[in-house]
Amino acid sequence: MTISFRPLALSDIDDFHVWLNRPHLRRFYQRKPISRIEVEAEYGPCIRGEDPTHCDFALFDGRPFGYLQCYRIPDYPEWAALIESHDGIGVDLAILDPAMLGQRFGRAMLGAYLRDVAFPLFPDEHRCFIAHEVENHAAIACSRAVGFEMVGPFVEEGFPSFLFVLCRDKWAESRG
Repeated sequence: MTISFRPLALSDIDDFHVWLNRPHLRRFYQRKPISRIEVEAEYGPCIRGEDPTHCDFALFDGRPFGYLQCYRIPDYPEWAALIESHDGIGVDLAILDPAMLGQRFGRAMLGAYLRDVAFPLFPDEHRCFIAHEVENHAAIACSRAVGFEMVGPFVEEGFPSFLFVLCRDKWAESRG
């Protein structure tokens, strides 16, 4: 399964707006409907380089099917304080195409993203954090399959969640 990535662009906002409003993203990713204007307001600064979050589409056969973003933990002091870490990178992801759910595309895109995008963007960072709500069993299984280990429980935006960490050097060794 070959997965590639490309940065989110302003020309993607219309499609991204449609994808973010798909019903399967309501439970854990985009809880409330989001307007096109809100999508551009939230993601436009990242696209233009005015925000430190790096946003990408995951592509399979040249078509976007997933969304990932990464950022340095120190660039978000409130998040750093919440997870009690002031180093490393954070990653968030969503499968946008419901036809790709349950087929191991999440694992493939997360592992490839760490290898091809996130760690190369931040070569001085040696840990990656990801958080999932306690009830998001598929995302938890995905992160564990890639090599993330649980740090522990915490509450994010009022939702019981688990924080996971992956150490780059240990992960690279395990992959041979």
